[in-house]
Formats: sequence, structure tokens, C-alpha cells
Amino acid sequence: MNNDELLERLFGLVRELYTDKQADEIIQSFEAVFASHETDEDRRELLEYWVDFYRLQMYRHLKQRRRPTYQERISECSACGYPSSHRHHLWDISTHGENAVTIQLCANCHELHHLMYNALVKEAEYSRKIVEHVMFSGKVSFDVVSRILGWCLATIRYEATNGWIEGDRGSKEWVEARLRWSEYVGSQPAQAGAK
Repeated sequence: MNNDELLERLFGLVRELYTDKQADEIIQSFEAVFASHETDEDRRELLEYWVDFYRLQMYRHLKQRRRPTYQERISECSACGYPSSHRHHLWDISTHGENAVTIQLCANCHELHHLMYNALVKEAEYSRKIVEHVMFSGKVSFDVVSRILGWCLATIRYEATNGWIEGDRGSKEWVEARLRWSEYVGSQPAQAGAK
């Protein structure tokens, strides 16, 4: 990038991060500073520094988590119906930043989703053992476990499609190998076996 392109990039970042009035003030300050530096090398060094600085600010801004609203906190868990829930990002916040691809889950279902994901994608043995314990405990309904696994598999398919993880992590064979799914289904009452 030449200096003009860097300057354009810098001003674009400033305009994205601040209100029009704030951005105009910052840009005027930069124009005065750049005018006081005579050599292209000095200007380039300043431009590179400030572009990097504002790119980091933009990254932090995009990754900042939005606080859940009151309505989100009192809405029912999408998996089990518990009357108080968390906003769970199906597209991970650390990868995608704040996004609208969310479901409402209570603390327990939220934790179960993360444990399932870790057991399937990261091959976390600790997570796998806890998921199996929950599944075979008889304390969580088959419908709840099935819903959570479905959302987890949808996330895995999305990530595999984009090449971020191996595609086999969402396969029936992998779920069977990691979670003993058919054994779990067979241990459920007759209405669950039909699913």
C-alpha cells in the first residue's frame, strides 16, 4: 500500500469506530500531524502505526460482547423450557464476534452444548465423560439431549463447510464413536426410540 492508500484506510477505520463529529475531529488532528512531517518515510511510519492501532480497536469493537437484554434473560430455554436463559452463540464469538446466530439456553443446557461440542470437535475426554454421564443419568430428557446435539451438529457442519474443522466431526459414525449414541437411544423409553 502506498501512503495515500494507508491514509484512506486509516480514515475509513476512524469513521467506522466513531460518530461523525468525533471522526472529523480525529481526522483533522491527523491531517495536522501528517502535514508537520516532511518526509514520506516519517509519514509512512506514522500511518502504519495508527492503521495498526485502529485495526486493533476495530477488532476489539467487533469482538465485544453485547450484554443480554432483560427479555433475553427471562425467556425460556430453547432446549428444556427453563424460564431463565443465556444467549448462546452458535457461531462462536471468538471467531465471528458478536452475531445474531443465537439460541436461548439455560445454564445447564448451555454447558451441555459446549461439552458436546468439545467432545466431538476437540476430542476432549473430560467433556465426553461428562456428556455421557448426563445422557445416561436419566435426569435429562431425550428430547433435550437430541435438540442440543442437533444444534451442535449444525454448528459443526457450518464450521466444516468453511474448512475450519474436519468434516467427519459431525458424522453419524463420529457421534456414535464419541457418545455411544445408539446405546443411549436404545436405553430410552419407546417414544424416544422412534426418533
